[in-house]
Amino acid sequence: MLSLRATLMLRLGLALALVNLTACTPTWVPSEYRQPERFATWVDAAPAAYVIQPGDEIAITLPFNAELNQKALVAPDGTFSMPLAGPLPAAGRSAAQLSGIVDKALLANGVVADARSSVSVVQYGGAVYVDGQVGKPGEIVLRPNMTVMQAIAAAQGMRDTARTDEVVLIRRAPDGRPMLRTIDTKALTRRGDPAQAVVLQSSDMIFVPKSSIAEVNQWVDQYINQALPFNKGINYSYTNTINGNP
Repeated sequence: MLSLRATLMLRLGLALALVNLTACTPTWVPSEYRQPERFATWVDAAPAAYVIQPGDEIAITLPFNAELNQKALVAPDGTFSMPLAGPLPAAGRSAAQLSGIVDKALLANGVVADARSSVSVVQYGGAVYVDGQVGKPGEIVLRPNMTVMQAIAAAQGMRDTARTDEVVLIRRAPDGRPMLRTIDTKALTRRGDPAQAVVLQSSDMIFVPKSSIAEVNQWVDQYINQALPFNKGINYSYTNTINGNP
């Protein structure tokens, strides 16, 4: 279940991003037409092998040294503890890369000369966050190669009131700045548009708005204006000049 802190972080993060976006431009448009000044340019990374995240539970198996087999939880600092080998870095590595690290550590500590370990993820700890017009907003466990549509499905799907052609996706760029783009899930389901089948990364935030302008105004007012001393004079208008409909 999503914790109170995680819920607040999700809602504040999305709302702040929307504030930044609307403060820079009076219109809501896809990122390929206009890039808000406070957002980094969106960069689509090619799908890669799953990398281990803090919170993942991993299993280490040594076929010739079963007494060293273990399961371990990757700590928030990205490491895990392995008896006789000490703390080892895991986060940001693929299972194959971590296997090499384990083998070298066992060799360096004089435990096993030829470990030939294998590493697998038995429970995923990475997460994405889905809010807005979905059946069950909150934290979703990130699976390898999970897409926006799969995350929305895991959140019990879109409500009838959802605006399906402009689902918001926010991600951190390598320099730490937020990137923002919209996903046309209608084009994805009707035409199979591959450009809309975005693979998610850990900590991505998804916001499914209502089909009317009232959603963003109401959402920002509830989770920003009532919680933080923002300037109430900021215009939070939500329009779509590209498609020509509000």
